[in-house]
Amino acid sequence: PPTPIPTSSRPHSPTRRSMVKLICIIVFRHEGKGERALKLAQVDDMSPFGFFSRGKAREFVYFGSRTTCERTPKGERVSVGCGYEDYIAHSLVRSDGLAAVCVTDEEYPQDMAYQLLYLVCKDLNSKLGNKWKSVTKESKKPVSPPFMEKYLKEYQDPKKMDKLGKVQEEISELKLQLKENLTLLLDRGEQLDDLVYKTEDLSEIAKEFYTQSKKHNQCCKSW
Repeated sequence: PPTPIPTSSRPHSPTRRSMVKLICIIVFRHEGKGERALKLAQVDDMSPFGFFSRGKAREFVYFGSRTTCERTPKGERVSVGCGYEDYIAHSLVRSDGLAAVCVTDEEYPQDMAYQLLYLVCKDLNSKLGNKWKSVTKESKKPVSPPFMEKYLKEYQDPKKMDKLGKVQEEISELKLQLKENLTLLLDRGEQLDDLVYKTEDLSEIAKEFYTQSKKHNQCCKSW
């Protein structure tokens, strides 16, 4: 059975979410260690979050996804607490640099999350060939291919999806890292606070929310 990832103190939405398991799928081009991953395509379903917290949730989920991708070595996969509520970021980076990340709740089976990412990368490469390698900058408007929208809907209920033996065999050859939170994924000397304040994925409002959440967590620990 998949190894569970323990929870930790993370920013929480004040609105109680429903039980949608798969929040987003994002495809990146891995640019190498220490370099900003280039986002190529994305689909998401933020309906579990309340209207007023939805934007903030999306920002934190996308920040956690990019950060996880950037710190996943080529030819490996990582599952880590993405930094928002109890959601987990699953990252798979191929040896050629094509990468995909999906964010799910803790109950979502890891083997099916990685099967989804494998298929997304395979299909995108099949449709684009090597064109994804020549992209120079991210699109200002979200690029959401229909085949990724289809996967997002189909894999909301992983129990209905067949396990593909050959795919699972290939995935199992990729080294897997399990981390409780993003901090444990960072290199020595790196600080999550620095990444939060420097990133373009978070608005100033979201960064302030992160600061206040951190102060609240520290205050609670002092009691």
